[in-house]
Parts: sequence; C-alpha cells; structure tokens
Amino acid sequence: MDWKEFFRPTIGKLILFLIVLAIFVPFIRYDNGIRCFTIPCPADTTGSAAMWLMSLKYAGHIYEINYSYLILGFIISYFVSCLIVSIFKKINKKNT
Repeated sequence: MDWKEFFRPTIGKLILFLIVLAIFVPFIRYDNGIRCFTIPCPADTTGSAAMWLMSLKYAGHIYEINYSYLILGFIISYFVSCLIVSIFKKINKKNT
C-alpha cells in the first residue's frame, strides 16, 4: 500500500474520522456544572464534543473553542482512521 492509497478518503475512513474526532479530541471549554465559593473554581472543563454532549444535562454553555487543537485534532484523527482501516485491510488479506 502506497501513501496515496493510505490517505485516499473513503466512506469508512470518513465515518471513523468523525467518531474519533468527536470522542477523543479536546477542543472546547464548557461549563461543567460545578458551583463553588473558592478561587480558583473548576467550573469549566476542556473536553471533546462527546464529553460536552454527555454533560449537556448539567452544563450547556461553551466558553471557548480552541481552533489550534481542533485543526491538530482533524489531522491526527484522519491519520488514525487511515491507520485503523489499513490494519484491518492487512488482517483481512492475511486471513483470506
């Protein structure tokens, strides 16, 4: 497998890319619902989109989006999805 085939987008790679990005890339700071009277108060959390959606019941306000983490997360997530698809292809080719 050459690098062009490795990085060529497919439906499987794109779906896996979106899943990895949403679960593992921490790029938003959101309100985590903790209320306290001391300083510093840990009322915000940097997390991924999946973490924010799971805590939406308690916290819904996004304070900041870190675009440098988001762009780096896009690159790493796509590379990881390409790597996973490549490994599965090698395993399937080896078993047949």
